[in-house]
Amino acid sequence: MSYRIVLIDFDGTLADTRQSVVIGLRQTLSERGFDMPDGQKIKEVIAAGLSLDQAVAVLVPQLAPDEISQCVVAYRDKYPAIDAEHTQLFEGAHETLAALNAAGMAVVVLSNKGVRAIEATLDRFEIEVSAIIAAEPGAPMKPDPAVFHERVAPLFGARPLGDYLMVGDTRADLAFAKAAGIAACFARYGYGDVSDCLTLAPEHVIATLGELKTLVCGPTVVTEKV
Repeated sequence: MSYRIVLIDFDGTLADTRQSVVIGLRQTLSERGFDMPDGQKIKEVIAAGLSLDQAVAVLVPQLAPDEISQCVVAYRDKYPAIDAEHTQLFEGAHETLAALNAAGMAVVVLSNKGVRAIEATLDRFEIEVSAIIAAEPGAPMKPDPAVFHERVAPLFGARPLGDYLMVGDTRADLAFAKAAGIAACFARYGYGDVSDCLTLAPEHVIATLGELKTLVCGPTVVTEKV
């Protein structure tokens, strides 16, 4: 493979955050007096790769925009403690990212999650990446291809689309890659609906995070830096 820049999703691809997200959502909504969404509904929201405000809007559709914003703030206030207790990296994360770095590739975490939560987890597990592109007020998010044109490409200048690979576990990740014109790798071990995601015809499918190392690096490690 000739990929030089790997865009990797966070929830469900790099980190196993499902339990943290479920606990955070349940606590946030319960404290605000809302009925608890059933487990299947939360699972569907996570599988869709929605941003936090979108997830809250789906789970409690009667909320006004300002109430959604209040829930987002409350969730993010309590999430760090929950994350520290429950979130783990998927097996092979350290080895895979080390191999990509050794091969001179840029690794960018590209997520619809808030940046503080991502930074905290990466710091806790001593993971270094080239950049983090996360949810920001007013900024485009996956699957909008503007994420690529406005937030990703400017980091690397004029490079061919063939240099990029998007690795993710949900429809939002794969639809983003298709809309942006870059290759996609479906992490089928994650949270997305497998049948639904495969309809988007990703160029690659991996059953474990460790398989990404072989897919991208191959038998020979390249030392040229991006």
